[in-house]
Amino acid sequence: MMTLDLPPGEHALAPLSDEDAVELLQALVRMPTENPPGDVAEAVEWLATTLESRGHPVERHPVPDPFARHHGRTGLTNLVLRHRFGDGPVLALHAPLDTLPVGSGWANDPFEAVVRDGRLIGRGAADAKGSLVAFIAAVERVVAAQPTRGTLELHVTADEESGGALGPAFLLSQGLASPDAVISAGSAHQVVIGQQGVVHLEVILRGRQAHAARASDGRDAIAASVPLLKALEDQPVVVSTIAGGRGENVVADRVRFTLDRRLSAGEDGADVEAGLIALLERAHTAADVELECRRRLIAEPVTPTPAAEALAAVICEEAADVLGRGVSVVSAPVVTSARHYAHAGIPAALYGAGPPTVAEGVDPGHDEYVALSDLAAATKVVTRAALRRLQGD
Repeated sequence: MMTLDLPPGEHALAPLSDEDAVELLQALVRMPTENPPGDVAEAVEWLATTLESRGHPVERHPVPDPFARHHGRTGLTNLVLRHRFGDGPVLALHAPLDTLPVGSGWANDPFEAVVRDGRLIGRGAADAKGSLVAFIAAVERVVAAQPTRGTLELHVTADEESGGALGPAFLLSQGLASPDAVISAGSAHQVVIGQQGVVHLEVILRGRQAHAARASDGRDAIAASVPLLKALEDQPVVVSTIAGGRGENVVADRVRFTLDRRLSAGEDGADVEAGLIALLERAHTAADVELECRRRLIAEPVTPTPAAEALAAVICEEAADVLGRGVSVVSAPVVTSARHYAHAGIPAALYGAGPPTVAEGVDPGHDEYVALSDLAAATKVVTRAALRRLQGD
């Protein structure tokens, strides 16, 4: 494990170098933070302690377990760093520590964090631990530059893959953070200011178990699910998980599947959810099998605003100078917890360590990686953009 220690209370004499940043990213990738299941407490505390050892003031904001359990989590803590330089705007850098599950098809150990051919490979390397490390390095470079205005914050959450209600939404609703603008972790050098929304729906069918030798005594939940799944074939929806049955010789008494329906600008999540439920109810013909539909998440789309466009313009200008090419501002088919800032009226833009475009940065499900050159470039861009925003540009 890396050691980047300083005497308590002292700021780093020099910010993270590009080499130190790679070492920090390797350490984070080697700590699994898949969500689900969302076991992130050890990684969050390790990061908090590491940042404190480098002289950063770290606030730990635990989410009360009764509230967290409502969202299927426990033991969740958000971290907030604040560096106040003087009067002026408050800019937050936000990055999540949780990642998608590993999945299959990896040619490399997803937690080895091996560096090969200029790439660091591992789960979370790009989405979004790479951007988190770039943001930490940027904070240290801003502190070293000794600006005289504004406040720079770092928000580290761990609820990206389950909606963000326990991350950014919790910080904002509890008055623990109230920035004037946010740069949130992205997976590419494109700047994203518009996002899709999403409806997540859980569908449960309850029948009656019976031995297969006396199948007529049962109520087959699997058979009852077939017309529902058939009805969804022509819908813009993904059946993302499915489970059912208890054994090869038993009539299934329960089937559960989940749906992911993306929302475009102008669509209302509640209306789309109601339409999906109505479709499923019409398709449900097994009167002796109970159907239940549960809301898991509604995330409304994010529409770009002039204030977000102004923030994006600063990032684009700095990125173009660092990268030596133009960088575009886009609305993208992503759903991130940064939407909570946007829906609270706070200008938010996604940018981070990754390839040139969002399409290239979408997780392939295996052998996730970040190019070390992109990690270094993102650090420079965010540092320069942050200094400009703190100066009121």
